[in-house]
This record gives sequence, structure tokens and C-alpha cells, in this order.
Amino acid sequence: MLRAADPYRNKAILLAVAAVSLVGCSADSVPPPDLSADAASALISQKWSHDESNHFKVTFHSDSLIGCGVQNGLWKHIETEHQGFTISTYQLTEAGRKALFSIDLKESGKYHEVILEGPYVLEVTGITPASNPDTRQVAIRWDIDWNKAPAGLKACLPRFELTGKQVALFKLFGQDWRFVSLQTPADGNAPVQSSAGPA
Repeated sequence: MLRAADPYRNKAILLAVAAVSLVGCSADSVPPPDLSADAASALISQKWSHDESNHFKVTFHSDSLIGCGVQNGLWKHIETEHQGFTISTYQLTEAGRKALFSIDLKESGKYHEVILEGPYVLEVTGITPASNPDTRQVAIRWDIDWNKAPAGLKACLPRFELTGKQVALFKLFGQDWRFVSLQTPADGNAPVQSSAGPA
């Protein structure tokens, strides 16, 4: 025997469907959190802990650097013959590779270049919107972590030279900010005003 549809039951179903729709809409309309200084710092540090985006070049002058590095086991002197010429270079030792990523040392003592790989101390100095509303530029200052730096590096490289500034680009994916890349301030428009503030 067929029963007539219960009008109260149908109304209850319609109300339940409407309620679920409203909850879904309100959840979707929650704006994503803005990028904080603490969050940006944590995301960059996470990259650095995996040996990513952490190779920074410093250039400086020193007449004693080459000898100091040899004496402290950071690099060794290599001479190779090539087409009748002797080429003199310096190569990182095993201990040196734990302290530095690469070196380009000059016999003149001018414009030595070393590429660092940390560990670093990180400070966020400003956060500003980038070209798109879902991107942020984060100005940072990095310094070598002097307390964790290898002894040979401390002995030969001046601490005040082991620092620099970068601009980190972050992009919003859904509700999450993600680190995209690092660039030097000259490569793009560095943040001009500090908005890091307390996280």
C-alpha cells in the first residue's frame, strides 16, 4: 500500500540541506591568515635545514686568508700542469667542505669569494605585499651562527663579513603560505616598510 509523502519530513530534509550549504559557504569565506614574521622565519629555516636555498656568497679582501685557511685545514694548495703552464688553485679539504660550499681565492688578496652554507641566525625585518595579492615579499637579514660555526672558519674569516640581506618570496596556496624563492634586494623590489611586528 502506498503512503502519501510526509510534508513535515520533506521540510526537515530541505532545512538540513540548507544548513549544510550555509556551513560550507561560511567555511569557504574565512579569509586566510596573513603571513607573520614567525611563520616566515620558520618556513625559511626549514628549507635551510634541508640544505636548500642556503648558499650565500661573500666577497672580501684579506692578505692572510689563504695562509690561514691552509694552516687550519680548510683548503689545500693544488698545482696542475696544463699545456705547459702551471695552474695554481686552492681546493676545499674534507673539513673545509663542512664549513663552506665553495671558494674562489685570489693570490692578490683582493676579492676573495667564499660561498657559505650556514648555519645561520635569521631575522625578518619587513613583510610587504608583492605584485599579486596572494604573494608576500619578506626582507631578511642573515648572520652566520657564530656559536655553531666550525673553528677553522672562525679563525680565518672575519665575523662582520659573514652576513647579508635577502628577499624571500612567499605565495598563498589555499590557507597555507609557502616559501617560493630567495633573491638579493637588488634583484627585485625589496620591502620598503616594516610590517613584521609581533606574530
